[in-house]
Amino acid sequence: MASSQESGTIHHQQSNGFHHAQEITLPQRLLDSLVAPSSRRRAYDYASSVASSRPILFSLVASQLLFSFPPILLFVVFTAATTAFALGAAVLFVLFWLAFALLLLLPALIVASSLALLVWAWALCSFFAARWIWSSANAVVAARNPDGSRANAKAAAVN
Repeated sequence: MASSQESGTIHHQQSNGFHHAQEITLPQRLLDSLVAPSSRRRAYDYASSVASSRPILFSLVASQLLFSFPPILLFVVFTAATTAFALGAAVLFVLFWLAFALLLLLPALIVASSLALLVWAWALCSFFAARWIWSSANAVVAARNPDGSRANAKAAAVN
């Protein structure tokens, strides 16, 4: 196994156990995921050529960017925070009113279910009572007419 000194790279270990290379590679990887290294290299080269050829213009643009970037960054952060706060407040507002509506819905559902059960029980009892009355009436008619004909019962009633 070749040591790190033999391979040409020397990593100095800090007191916290991390290597300097690890500290540099993480931001580098994040930057590479946002902007391709070739695009960054072209931008660096262009900025370097403008700084060499037009130093006064470059210093003006750099100064403007340096002093304009913090307020723009603060505005973007404020906008994002305000939007997040507004969305959070909207979600909490909606959840509050949904909970309030649920507090009204549950008793209404209990009353509606009780009424539905009461109507169902009344209809069931009415059905059984009507069936009993119907069967009792048929039994009385059958007892008066042993042959089961109703026409004879009407004729006998007329005579």
